[in-house]
Amino acid sequence: MTSEPAGSFNESYFEHTYGVTRVKPFTRHWWSVRLYAGMADWLLRRTGGRRMLEVGCGYGFILAKLQHRYETFGVDVSEHAIEQCQTVTPESRCFVGDVQEGLPAELERGSFDLVLACYVFEHLRDPPAAMHTVRSLLKDGGMLLFSVPNTESIGARWKGKDWYGRKDPTHCSLLPPDRWIELTREAGFRVERETSDGYWDLPYLRRLPKLLQAPLFLAPSAFACVMARPVLPKRFGENILVIAKKV
Repeated sequence: MTSEPAGSFNESYFEHTYGVTRVKPFTRHWWSVRLYAGMADWLLRRTGGRRMLEVGCGYGFILAKLQHRYETFGVDVSEHAIEQCQTVTPESRCFVGDVQEGLPAELERGSFDLVLACYVFEHLRDPPAAMHTVRSLLKDGGMLLFSVPNTESIGARWKGKDWYGRKDPTHCSLLPPDRWIELTREAGFRVERETSDGYWDLPYLRRLPKLLQAPLFLAPSAFACVMARPVLPKRFGENILVIAKKV
């Protein structure tokens, strides 16, 4: 089984589906980049690692935050996205490739201390195969940090088909949180932490102005982003974040 066709992830997808062609300060994309770059930095410093790979790196905004401190690599199925990486994160080595169908030879097996996969596995028709490939890229004891939509979030339950995870037609593997944990273990990882990114997909309450909902729902997300640590309870957000170690 394969991922969505690479052509699905063209310039229009990045611009219109999530509006992530640039990072404007204090937008939710800005906070998201801060969160994942901070957690990657925390894991690399904790383990003494130097080499990291982002699978599904998009335009390379996360890599750009880390390129001066680590050996940073990226891979994405989108040729358009990898072209943008040349400008956004010039010190990173980024390649076109498919984590299910085949990766460039430059991404050596057993050579990475950390693999980051933000909002990737839900796009794949065979997540277990992708996880096994990721494991092969890691050194012994290497770390995997990934995030996927939380199908048990209040957004998923309250918004139904209008939930962000269901609105993206390229999301072909929306699985329950427990199933993601099972797949991670079956792929040969030990799950070390489960956390979340908070509730950021406003509005949640139809009759309450969006501005009034912000302090209630966004404060935990902002706290997680500032701390850049696994601080929020698992499943307490629109996405679950999993930290796992290759065993």
